[in-house]
Amino acid sequence: MANKGQKASGTRTAYISTVVGVVLVLFFVGLVAWFGLGLTKLKDSKIESYEIDLYFADHVNDLELGIIETEISHQPFASSAKYRTADDAWNTYITEIDPDADLGILDDENPLKQHIILTLNKDYFYLDSVAKIEAQLTKEYAGSLEEMSYREDVFEDYSTNLQKIIYFVLLLAALMLFIAIAMINNTIRLALFSKRFLIKTMQLVGATPRFIRRPFILNAVGQGIISGLLAGSMVMGLVLLLEKANPLFAQMTDINIFIIVMGAIICFGVLITVISTHLALRKYLRLNLDKLY
Repeated sequence: MANKGQKASGTRTAYISTVVGVVLVLFFVGLVAWFGLGLTKLKDSKIESYEIDLYFADHVNDLELGIIETEISHQPFASSAKYRTADDAWNTYITEIDPDADLGILDDENPLKQHIILTLNKDYFYLDSVAKIEAQLTKEYAGSLEEMSYREDVFEDYSTNLQKIIYFVLLLAALMLFIAIAMINNTIRLALFSKRFLIKTMQLVGATPRFIRRPFILNAVGQGIISGLLAGSMVMGLVLLLEKANPLFAQMTDINIFIIVMGAIICFGVLITVISTHLALRKYLRLNLDKLY
Protein backbone atom coordinates (compact mmCIF):
# COMPACT_ATOMS: atom_id res chain seq x y z
CA MET A 1 0.00 0.00 0.00
CA ALA A 2 2.84 2.33 0.91
CA ASN A 3 4.58 1.60 -2.39
CA LYS A 4 1.40 2.31 -4.32
CA GLY A 5 0.93 5.58 -2.44
CA GLN A 6 4.53 6.57 -3.09
CA LYS A 7 4.18 5.76 -6.79
CA ALA A 8 0.96 7.75 -7.06
CA SER A 9 2.58 10.66 -5.26
CA GLY A 10 5.63 10.46 -7.52
CA THR A 11 3.46 10.38 -10.62
CA ARG A 12 1.51 13.43 -9.49
CA THR A 13 4.75 15.25 -8.67
CA ALA A 14 6.21 14.46 -12.09
CA TYR A 15 2.98 15.57 -13.79
CA ILE A 16 2.84 18.84 -11.85
CA SER A 17 6.54 19.52 -12.43
CA THR A 18 6.10 19.01 -16.17
CA VAL A 19 3.06 21.30 -16.27
CA VAL A 20 4.84 24.01 -14.28
CA GLY A 21 7.87 23.87 -16.57
CA VAL A 22 5.73 24.05 -19.70
CA VAL A 23 3.59 26.88 -18.24
CA LEU A 24 6.62 29.06 -17.53
CA VAL A 25 8.02 28.58 -21.02
CA LEU A 26 4.65 29.18 -22.70
CA PHE A 27 4.11 32.30 -20.56
CA PHE A 28 7.24 33.99 -21.90
CA VAL A 29 6.49 32.89 -25.47
CA GLY A 30 2.92 34.21 -25.18
CA LEU A 31 4.12 37.51 -23.71
CA VAL A 32 6.51 38.09 -26.59
CA ALA A 33 3.81 37.10 -29.10
CA TRP A 34 1.33 39.54 -27.53
CA PHE A 35 3.92 42.33 -27.57
CA GLY A 36 4.64 41.75 -31.27
CA LEU A 37 0.95 41.71 -32.21
CA GLY A 38 0.30 44.71 -29.98
CA LEU A 39 3.04 46.78 -31.58
CA THR A 40 1.70 45.94 -35.04
CA LYS A 41 -1.81 46.98 -33.98
CA LEU A 42 -0.50 50.19 -32.43
CA LYS A 43 1.42 51.01 -35.59
CA ASP A 44 -1.61 50.39 -37.82
CA SER A 45 -3.94 52.45 -35.62
CA LYS A 46 -1.50 55.37 -35.53
CA ILE A 47 -1.00 55.20 -39.28
CA GLU A 48 -4.70 55.17 -40.14
CA SER A 49 -5.42 58.04 -37.73
CA TYR A 50 -2.72 60.36 -39.10
CA GLU A 51 -4.35 63.17 -41.07
CA ILE A 52 -3.03 64.73 -44.28
CA ASP A 53 -4.62 68.07 -45.19
CA LEU A 54 -5.52 68.81 -48.81
CA TYR A 55 -6.08 72.57 -49.17
CA PHE A 56 -8.21 73.78 -52.07
CA ALA A 57 -8.63 77.21 -53.66
CA ASP A 58 -11.48 79.46 -52.58
CA HIS A 59 -13.17 79.24 -55.98
CA VAL A 60 -13.91 75.52 -55.45
CA ASN A 61 -17.48 75.36 -54.12
CA ASP A 62 -19.04 72.93 -51.65
CA LEU A 63 -20.61 70.77 -54.36
CA GLU A 64 -17.29 70.31 -56.16
CA LEU A 65 -15.50 69.54 -52.91
CA GLY A 66 -18.15 66.95 -52.06
CA ILE A 67 -17.50 65.24 -55.39
CA ILE A 68 -13.73 65.42 -54.87
CA GLU A 69 -14.14 63.98 -51.36
CA THR A 70 -16.04 60.99 -52.77
CA GLU A 71 -13.50 60.46 -55.55
CA ILE A 72 -10.53 60.51 -53.17
CA SER A 73 -12.23 58.22 -50.64
CA HIS A 74 -12.55 55.55 -53.35
CA GLN A 75 -8.85 55.66 -54.20
CA PRO A 76 -6.90 52.53 -53.16
CA PHE A 77 -4.49 54.59 -51.05
CA ALA A 78 -7.25 56.25 -48.99
CA SER A 79 -8.50 54.90 -45.68
CA SER A 80 -10.88 57.84 -45.42
CA ALA A 81 -11.46 61.32 -46.84
CA LYS A 82 -13.54 63.99 -45.12
CA TYR A 83 -14.38 67.51 -46.28
CA ARG A 84 -13.97 70.27 -43.70
CA THR A 85 -15.15 73.83 -44.31
CA ALA A 86 -13.08 76.84 -43.30
CA ASP A 87 -15.53 77.58 -40.47
CA ASP A 88 -15.29 74.00 -39.19
CA ALA A 89 -11.51 74.23 -39.37
CA TRP A 90 -11.56 77.42 -37.28
CA ASN A 91 -13.89 75.88 -34.70
CA THR A 92 -11.57 72.86 -34.43
CA TYR A 93 -8.59 75.17 -34.01
CA ILE A 94 -10.08 77.15 -31.13
CA THR A 95 -11.37 73.97 -29.48
CA GLU A 96 -8.22 71.86 -29.66
CA ILE A 97 -5.33 74.33 -30.02
CA ASP A 98 -6.05 77.92 -28.96
CA PRO A 99 -9.32 78.60 -27.08
CA ASP A 100 -8.41 82.32 -26.79
CA ALA A 101 -8.15 82.89 -30.55
CA ASP A 102 -10.42 85.68 -31.80
CA LEU A 103 -11.33 86.48 -35.41
CA GLY A 104 -11.92 90.09 -34.37
CA ILE A 105 -8.17 90.57 -34.18
CA LEU A 106 -7.96 89.34 -37.78
CA ASP A 107 -10.67 91.70 -39.05
CA ASP A 108 -13.14 88.81 -39.00
CA GLU A 109 -11.23 87.07 -41.80
CA ASN A 110 -10.77 83.34 -41.32
CA PRO A 111 -7.10 82.53 -42.02
CA LEU A 112 -7.88 78.84 -42.44
CA LYS A 113 -8.92 77.34 -45.74
CA GLN A 114 -11.44 74.71 -46.67
CA HIS A 115 -9.76 71.37 -47.04
CA ILE A 116 -10.16 67.62 -47.22
CA ILE A 117 -8.69 65.45 -44.47
CA LEU A 118 -7.08 62.35 -45.94
CA THR A 119 -5.98 59.27 -43.98
CA LEU A 120 -3.93 56.60 -45.71
CA ASN A 121 -4.12 52.83 -45.81
CA LYS A 122 -1.18 51.28 -44.00
CA ASP A 123 0.20 49.81 -47.24
CA TYR A 124 0.74 53.35 -48.58
CA PHE A 125 2.22 54.89 -45.44
CA TYR A 126 5.66 55.47 -46.93
CA LEU A 127 7.31 58.72 -47.92
CA ASP A 128 7.84 57.68 -51.55
CA SER A 129 4.20 56.55 -51.79
CA VAL A 130 2.99 59.89 -50.40
CA ALA A 131 5.11 61.74 -52.96
CA LYS A 132 3.45 59.75 -55.75
CA ILE A 133 -0.01 60.39 -54.27
CA GLU A 134 0.75 64.10 -54.08
CA ALA A 135 1.85 64.16 -57.72
CA GLN A 136 -1.28 62.22 -58.76
CA LEU A 137 -3.71 64.49 -56.89
CA THR A 138 -1.94 67.67 -58.02
CA LYS A 139 -2.31 66.51 -61.63
CA GLU A 140 -5.95 65.40 -61.27
CA TYR A 141 -7.05 68.59 -59.49
CA ALA A 142 -4.75 71.08 -61.17
CA GLY A 143 -5.87 74.64 -60.46
CA SER A 144 -7.98 73.49 -57.49
CA LEU A 145 -5.59 71.74 -55.12
CA GLU A 146 -3.19 74.31 -53.68
CA GLU A 147 -1.30 72.32 -51.08
CA MET A 148 -0.94 68.83 -49.61
CA SER A 149 0.25 69.31 -46.02
CA TYR A 150 2.07 66.57 -44.07
CA ARG A 151 5.20 66.03 -41.98
CA GLU A 152 7.89 63.87 -43.54
CA ASP A 153 9.41 62.86 -40.19
CA VAL A 154 6.14 61.17 -39.15
CA PHE A 155 6.48 58.64 -41.96
CA GLU A 156 10.05 57.84 -40.97
CA ASP A 157 9.05 57.38 -37.33
CA TYR A 158 6.18 54.97 -38.06
CA SER A 159 7.24 53.17 -41.21
CA THR A 160 10.93 52.83 -40.36
CA ASN A 161 11.72 53.19 -36.66
CA LEU A 162 8.62 51.43 -35.32
CA GLN A 163 8.99 48.72 -37.97
CA LYS A 164 12.52 48.05 -36.74
CA ILE A 165 11.16 47.49 -33.24
CA ILE A 166 8.57 45.07 -34.64
CA TYR A 167 11.27 43.14 -36.53
CA PHE A 168 13.34 42.95 -33.34
CA VAL A 169 10.35 41.58 -31.41
CA LEU A 170 9.72 39.00 -34.16
CA LEU A 171 13.37 37.94 -33.99
CA LEU A 172 13.07 37.68 -30.21
CA ALA A 173 9.88 35.64 -30.63
CA ALA A 174 11.65 33.23 -32.99
CA LEU A 175 14.51 32.86 -30.50
CA MET A 176 12.06 32.31 -27.65
CA LEU A 177 10.25 29.71 -29.74
CA PHE A 178 13.48 27.79 -30.31
CA ILE A 179 14.36 27.93 -26.60
CA ALA A 180 10.81 26.92 -25.67
CA ILE A 181 10.90 23.86 -27.89
CA ALA A 182 14.24 22.76 -26.44
CA MET A 183 13.19 23.32 -22.82
CA ILE A 184 9.79 21.66 -23.12
CA ASN A 185 11.36 18.74 -24.96
CA ASN A 186 13.96 18.26 -22.20
CA THR A 187 11.31 18.59 -19.46
CA ILE A 188 9.16 15.86 -21.01
CA ARG A 189 12.17 13.62 -21.68
CA LEU A 190 13.15 13.84 -18.03
CA ALA A 191 9.57 13.08 -16.96
CA LEU A 192 9.47 9.96 -19.17
CA PHE A 193 12.95 8.89 -18.10
CA SER A 194 11.53 7.73 -14.75
CA LYS A 195 8.99 5.57 -16.61
CA ARG A 196 11.42 3.90 -18.99
CA PHE A 197 11.26 0.57 -17.15
CA LEU A 198 7.45 0.60 -17.20
CA ILE A 199 7.52 1.26 -20.94
CA LYS A 200 9.97 -1.55 -21.56
CA THR A 201 8.02 -3.94 -19.30
CA MET A 202 4.82 -3.29 -21.26
CA GLN A 203 6.71 -3.93 -24.47
CA LEU A 204 8.19 -7.19 -23.18
CA VAL A 205 4.79 -8.59 -22.19
CA GLY A 206 3.51 -8.08 -25.73
CA ALA A 207 1.97 -4.58 -25.77
CA THR A 208 2.15 -2.95 -29.17
CA PRO A 209 3.90 0.44 -29.57
CA ARG A 210 0.55 2.02 -30.41
CA PHE A 211 -1.03 0.66 -27.23
CA ILE A 212 1.92 1.92 -25.14
CA ARG A 213 1.90 5.38 -26.72
CA ARG A 214 -1.86 6.01 -26.35
CA PRO A 215 -2.01 6.87 -22.59
CA PHE A 216 1.19 8.92 -22.77
CA ILE A 217 -0.05 10.90 -25.79
CA LEU A 218 -3.42 11.54 -24.14
CA ASN A 219 -1.58 12.64 -21.02
CA ALA A 220 0.56 14.97 -23.16
CA VAL A 221 -2.55 16.50 -24.73
CA GLY A 222 -3.96 17.15 -21.26
CA GLN A 223 -0.67 18.69 -20.13
CA GLY A 224 -0.58 20.93 -23.20
CA ILE A 225 -4.15 22.17 -22.72
CA ILE A 226 -3.76 22.81 -19.00
CA SER A 227 -0.37 24.47 -19.47
CA GLY A 228 -1.70 26.61 -22.33
CA LEU A 229 -4.73 27.76 -20.34
CA LEU A 230 -2.62 28.62 -17.29
CA ALA A 231 0.06 30.39 -19.33
CA GLY A 232 -2.54 32.27 -21.39
CA SER A 233 -4.34 33.38 -18.24
CA MET A 234 -1.06 34.62 -16.79
CA VAL A 235 -0.32 36.60 -19.95
CA MET A 236 -3.80 38.14 -20.01
CA GLY A 237 -3.56 39.01 -16.31
CA LEU A 238 -0.22 40.75 -16.80
CA VAL A 239 -1.57 42.63 -19.83
CA LEU A 240 -4.55 43.89 -17.82
CA LEU A 241 -2.19 45.15 -15.12
CA LEU A 242 -0.07 46.91 -17.74
CA GLU A 243 -3.17 48.54 -19.22
CA LYS A 244 -4.08 49.99 -15.83
CA ALA A 245 -0.53 51.24 -15.33
CA ASN A 246 -0.19 52.85 -18.77
CA PRO A 247 -3.03 53.67 -21.23
CA LEU A 248 -0.65 53.05 -24.14
CA PHE A 249 -0.88 49.31 -23.52
CA ALA A 250 -4.67 49.53 -23.91
CA GLN A 251 -4.10 50.66 -27.51
CA MET A 252 -1.94 47.61 -28.16
CA THR A 253 -4.59 44.99 -27.52
CA ASP A 254 -8.18 44.02 -28.16
CA ILE A 255 -10.35 40.92 -27.89
CA ASN A 256 -9.03 39.54 -31.20
CA ILE A 257 -5.44 39.67 -30.00
CA PHE A 258 -6.49 38.03 -26.72
CA ILE A 259 -8.12 35.18 -28.65
CA ILE A 260 -5.19 34.78 -31.05
CA VAL A 261 -2.60 34.70 -28.26
CA MET A 262 -4.63 32.32 -26.06
CA GLY A 263 -5.37 29.99 -28.98
CA ALA A 264 -1.76 30.03 -30.16
CA ILE A 265 -0.42 29.27 -26.69
CA ILE A 266 -2.79 26.32 -26.21
CA CYS A 267 -2.14 24.91 -29.70
CA PHE A 268 1.62 25.32 -29.32
CA GLY A 269 1.51 23.74 -25.86
CA VAL A 270 -0.40 20.69 -27.11
CA LEU A 271 1.70 20.36 -30.27
CA ILE A 272 5.08 20.51 -28.59
CA THR A 273 4.14 18.24 -25.66
CA VAL A 274 2.69 15.61 -28.01
CA ILE A 275 5.66 15.72 -30.39
CA SER A 276 8.19 15.63 -27.53
CA THR A 277 6.35 12.73 -25.87
CA HIS A 278 6.21 10.81 -29.15
CA LEU A 279 9.94 11.29 -29.80
CA ALA A 280 10.91 10.31 -26.25
CA LEU A 281 8.70 7.20 -26.38
CA ARG A 282 10.18 6.17 -29.71
CA LYS A 283 13.64 6.39 -28.17
CA TYR A 284 12.78 4.20 -25.17
CA LEU A 285 10.86 1.69 -27.30
CA ARG A 286 13.90 1.20 -29.49
CA LEU A 287 16.43 0.86 -26.66
CA ASN A 288 17.72 -2.51 -25.58
CA LEU A 289 16.99 -3.53 -22.00
CA ASP A 290 20.67 -3.26 -21.03
CA LYS A 291 20.84 0.37 -22.18
CA LEU A 292 18.01 1.45 -19.89
CA TYR A 293 20.32 1.38 -16.87
